[in-house]
Amino acid sequence: MYPHGEFSDYAKKLAAEGYEVEAYVKALLGKQDDSERFSFQTVFETERGLYAKADVVRVNEDGTINLYEIKSSTSVKADFKHNQIKDACFQTLAAEECGRAVSKVFIVHLNGDYVRQGEIDESDMLVFADVTQRVREVQGETGAQIAEALSLLGQPEIDASSCTCLTLTRSNHCDSFDIFNPAVPSPSIYDLPRISRSKLEKFVEDGRFCLDEISFEEVTAKQALVLQSAQFKEAIVNQDALAAWFSKAEYPLYFLDYETYASAVPILDGARPQAPIPFQYSLHIKRTPDDLELVHAEYLADQAALPLQMIEHMERRIGATGSVISWHSSFENTQNKTMSKQFPSKAGFLQSLIDRTLDLEDIFSTAYVDIAFGGSTSIKKVLPVLADDLDYKDMEVASGTDAMEAWKRLIGMEPGEAREELRASMLEYCKLDTYAMVRLFEEMERV
Repeated sequence: MYPHGEFSDYAKKLAAEGYEVEAYVKALLGKQDDSERFSFQTVFETERGLYAKADVVRVNEDGTINLYEIKSSTSVKADFKHNQIKDACFQTLAAEECGRAVSKVFIVHLNGDYVRQGEIDESDMLVFADVTQRVREVQGETGAQIAEALSLLGQPEIDASSCTCLTLTRSNHCDSFDIFNPAVPSPSIYDLPRISRSKLEKFVEDGRFCLDEISFEEVTAKQALVLQSAQFKEAIVNQDALAAWFSKAEYPLYFLDYETYASAVPILDGARPQAPIPFQYSLHIKRTPDDLELVHAEYLADQAALPLQMIEHMERRIGATGSVISWHSSFENTQNKTMSKQFPSKAGFLQSLIDRTLDLEDIFSTAYVDIAFGGSTSIKKVLPVLADDLDYKDMEVASGTDAMEAWKRLIGMEPGEAREELRASMLEYCKLDTYAMVRLFEEMERV
């Protein structure tokens, strides 16, 4: 029943990049005088059922070994979702259980400050972080969790009535959450935005999963709006907040969306590891409140390049006055700030975009809240509720990750019908992103 192997497109991208980084690690180690001491993909399998495959193992002069775990991140991660220290600790415990003495443990990651200029310089791009002490510090905890996992696997049957994910927020639920927790209703306490672990634990302990069982005194102000919508079974509208937002909107309105490409190994000069490169934008222009004929402009780079031509394309289409409207505008504005540093001569124009930006997503955080959004303010959740005639289904490019992968294919394709079809699909997706904003803006204007 477990959906084994069902990875998101983004997870597949990360996996592919991990192999790409590994190839550069191999190339770098192969140039060293002691290259014969390194081996790759070494398996450690123990009698009690542990299995680890180390990316790199070095056999030291004294018979001990060093372990190297290769990651495509730009730092050592030890957060809840990506604990690279525990990854390395598991490998260490498996190796030692197989009779090997582990001397040092390293996480090999990318240097976030590395800027590509010409051929990739592996020695500058890669960082060998010694995490031996940190691994030893979590050894006891990791060993206990391994014992628990082996104990669970050894049971002839398990209690499938619940799982420990009950006390975690929705984004941290395991893939098998619905299998183990069929009685959790929809909507539920997991639809409350930014709910704390302690609050979830209290509700779970009380057996209160339905939002009808939660009181307003127990939640934050933003959570209360979602709770109110669920209990009243209608959207909660704050007219004052809506009016305040719309009072900032100055015509003409420019509905703007970027698509960016980020890769572990920089694909062009001037780029850094994992740093987004804007390669496409869509712009819908609403010139007056009564404007029924929107102006649409778009740009899609046909080759890998820093976005100077894209900026100049926007300069010719975005006037000096009028509000720039984005969804989750911190993303667009982060790109504007980065491009300002890359191209100082364009800093004035890009800073103007930042100064004039309004975030349409803000409305759905406090001014118009509907439990039908599932406690989310994502445009993918809001749009089907308020403009159900628009959707991303059956589109060849239907997400930001799709757009990244499509662009990677596009810039490597020969001219021809297949390339033009892919290009058209990419333009269609980005165009829908900005038109969706126009529709939601007009819907809120009516409200």
